[in-house]
Amino acid sequence: MKIATRNFSLSQRVAHLTVANHKFLIMLATVITLLLSVGILQTSFDTSLNALLTESDPYLDELELLSDEFPTNSEIRFAFIAQPGETIFTPPVLNAIAELKETFTTIPRIRGITTILEFTSPETQARLFSKPLEEYSTPELLEVSENARKDRLLTNNLLSKNGALTFAVITLNSRDIANEERMEIATAVLDLQSQLRLSNPEVTLFANADVLLEQSSQQAMIDDLTTLLPIVILLCVLVICYCFKSITLGICILAHVLFTVLCTVGALGYLSFAFNNISIIAPLVVVIISVATSVHIISIYKQALYKGQSKVASMRHSMGYNFQPVTLAALTTAIGFSSLNMCSSPAVQDFGRIVAIGIIFSYLLTLFMLPSLLIWLSQLPKDSDSTDIPFLQNQLQQIIDFTNLHDKRIFWTCSTIAVVTLLMLPLNETDFDRLDFVADDSEIRQYYDVVSEHMNRGPALTYGIDSTLENGAIDPIFLTKIDEFSQWLVSQEDVESVINLTDVLKTINQIVNDNQEEYFLLPVDTETNTNYLNAYRTVEMNYIPLARFLNKTSSQLTLTVNALPMSNQEIIDLDNRITAQFTKSFETANLIHGSGILLFARMDELVTIELLQGYSISLLLITLCLIIGFRSLYFGILSVVPNLVPATIVFGLWALFVGQLDPFVMMLFSISIGLVVDDTVHILSHYLEGRRAGANKSDSIAHSIKVAGPALTITTLVLAFGTTVLIFANTLYFQQSAKLLVPIVVLALVLDLLYLPTILKRFDNRINTQETVTS
Repeated sequence: MKIATRNFSLSQRVAHLTVANHKFLIMLATVITLLLSVGILQTSFDTSLNALLTESDPYLDELELLSDEFPTNSEIRFAFIAQPGETIFTPPVLNAIAELKETFTTIPRIRGITTILEFTSPETQARLFSKPLEEYSTPELLEVSENARKDRLLTNNLLSKNGALTFAVITLNSRDIANEERMEIATAVLDLQSQLRLSNPEVTLFANADVLLEQSSQQAMIDDLTTLLPIVILLCVLVICYCFKSITLGICILAHVLFTVLCTVGALGYLSFAFNNISIIAPLVVVIISVATSVHIISIYKQALYKGQSKVASMRHSMGYNFQPVTLAALTTAIGFSSLNMCSSPAVQDFGRIVAIGIIFSYLLTLFMLPSLLIWLSQLPKDSDSTDIPFLQNQLQQIIDFTNLHDKRIFWTCSTIAVVTLLMLPLNETDFDRLDFVADDSEIRQYYDVVSEHMNRGPALTYGIDSTLENGAIDPIFLTKIDEFSQWLVSQEDVESVINLTDVLKTINQIVNDNQEEYFLLPVDTETNTNYLNAYRTVEMNYIPLARFLNKTSSQLTLTVNALPMSNQEIIDLDNRITAQFTKSFETANLIHGSGILLFARMDELVTIELLQGYSISLLLITLCLIIGFRSLYFGILSVVPNLVPATIVFGLWALFVGQLDPFVMMLFSISIGLVVDDTVHILSHYLEGRRAGANKSDSIAHSIKVAGPALTITTLVLAFGTTVLIFANTLYFQQSAKLLVPIVVLALVLDLLYLPTILKRFDNRINTQETVTS
């Protein structure tokens, strides 16, 4: 067996080099780690939602096109909520709004503020509040409330129809604004919110803006990283100390993990990687994988020490014995995470790249650093210890006996469960909610809950309609089609209201004609439309400027559809109906999809498809690596089964009992194969070693489980405990990920110890003693 000899000598050469030069290698690793760790100072965070958007969606280009044609300023919205049974037209609430008008200038980059206090009806030209607030009596405020709730423009923008909620809208000049300044604005808004609450304790109010959502996401990210990462590291070290009954081995693991994290995060700083809502979990994953990698080295090292070998000899044995499976496991795990680059979402790509980089550092430090630490810090077993049974050997023997006794029942039970859960996978539905990346108890969530309750309004879908002709958007015939299209939209059951240019022109036409209701219709010629719009420009209000509806060349206009609360799939269905109806109504005009909300809704399907494509490719590449590593096409293909089944069973049961997934949680398919393949690699490596040495199937299975079982059990404990910590994360995304990943890694070990032996007994017909001898 020339190939086997060559691989064996390669492992031995690597073992000899790493152990013989362990002092030099640890010094080299320390210097490199110190140099890389300086890069941590350059790390940054990107909490913008654009980092999540899939770049493969053609609607993204349309969104950018509409943004260029209709540039908008960022907004900060303060929501003022009345007490139960009342409206906001009470002195406490109105005084709080007035105080905001006086103090909002403390926010950087402000342009102006719009509230109900200065509202003037375009239909009656009357101010809602015509005198100072302190001069209003209770009956007068009731009359103001009734008039306000009758105004369509007001209830479509600043006031809920029941009068229980109103917005104060602050516009910002957000052009070319850096992330640091955005965070300063967010802090100023929160300070102002606190000040208003302090001076108006009887008023319920919330602030909301994209900068607040980004800050809340960033804070949740930092809290999770700074709180959970130390806990994960501590749990991993405690598991190692308990399993190996050695504090010094725990210290070795701790040093290895810290060096890996420093190298990984420092390298990211030098490479200008910014942590986002998804990739922030990457350091936690790197820690868990780093521990799992080193456990195999430690386990065989300890077993050699128990046999009476010296530290150096034990380490040389462990490195030589583990080099192939550890290298193969690191390579396949890196492939699993690298497959996330198939997804066009930058956040998902960054997550896969960061973990892949971490795996590389963990693997190199395992070779360069771990041998020296173990030789220096570990202790030789005492005479009394050397007679002890190694860790878990009795329990593993019981598992072997159990599998032999119930072989047929285990095989058919596991196979049936796998097939049934595979059929249940399509029952899972993905539904993205950007608030999944915000802490459950944050005020941002409270804001959206309150607004949804009072406004009964869901997403607002903005469309651009291009007439393709200069001044074509104010042509009477074109506007008539727009009006008919708007009427069709309003007739849809899931549409609350529609805002477009035709309402503005109708309102102006009615005002010009003494507010007679029969004149609430569109002018009949382009010149009148132009005159009306020019007149409107001289009196337009900040919160409804003409530039919001019409571009500079009057060739394009916008149309905003305020939908009722709905799921992402319902948003897509509504958009499909709108697109189909537009195609029927307009022969030459073009529809531009300009809503970020629509892109996020479509992202469910796109991310899912891309992640499944990446999963398929990673499975293919991992299988190819195992074929080469095992030097067997048959066993490489056979390894697919234990790699697929754990995720299939868990996701199938999730579909049965829960059924809803964040699309980004679909990453766990690719992640899971990158993690569980480690178990398969070590079991099959030691099994094939026994078979090629002439052992029968049962003996080879027992050998592989006894040799690899302790390390695999410990790595599973590390993965399970480390991932369980994520259940206590601030964000729903991490919580959901933990609830799925923990059972996957635990089930992977159970299946490798119980199900995989039954598969090998039935399907291993390619290796026999005679074949080995002739080789």
